[in-house]
Amino acid sequence: MRTYLCLFDLPPYDTRVAPALRLYLNRYDPSAVVTLMRDIAQILPALHKDHRARVPDDDDCKHWIDSLGPDAGYKPSQQTMRELAAMLIECLCIPHGLGFNPLEDLDALMPALAEKSEWFADLMDGGEELAGGRLEFTFGSQSLIATKQQIRQFLGEVPDEPAYANLLQLLRTADRNPNYTLLKTAV
Repeated sequence: MRTYLCLFDLPPYDTRVAPALRLYLNRYDPSAVVTLMRDIAQILPALHKDHRARVPDDDDCKHWIDSLGPDAGYKPSQQTMRELAAMLIECLCIPHGLGFNPLEDLDALMPALAEKSEWFADLMDGGEELAGGRLEFTFGSQSLIATKQQIRQFLGEVPDEPAYANLLQLLRTADRNPNYTLLKTAV
């Protein structure tokens, strides 16, 4: 498992992804999830152009669209919910096509950045937690998001060096856009 810091777009999560998953989980109604999978199938060509995007292929979308309809009325398994949440979030809540990788491999930055930033070292070893809230559904093993204050603090901790160019771009984008935050997760 690798630890990633992801750019995260909150409005699509709050208005589309979480309600669809909640409807399926609580009422066993997969119709909203099927609609989102159809939306993803339509945008796959654009997502596949961004070679950094980790997105499903056409067969994955077709499989889910075809298999979820007959499941109406049946409780989804935890594994199904994890897989669906991962696909929906990665395609609809992680911004792609911005000219940089929206997922930063934090493990790759250790230990160099930890030596320069005590805050980063604490974030990686669990001494510092992201305090912007907990997501009901997520991908990977964590569901905490950052506050704007934490994003600015982290931005101030990262040296302006070429080795951290992608991380700096990710942090600056999260800081400037009111809809964006950061999600730390392990996948």
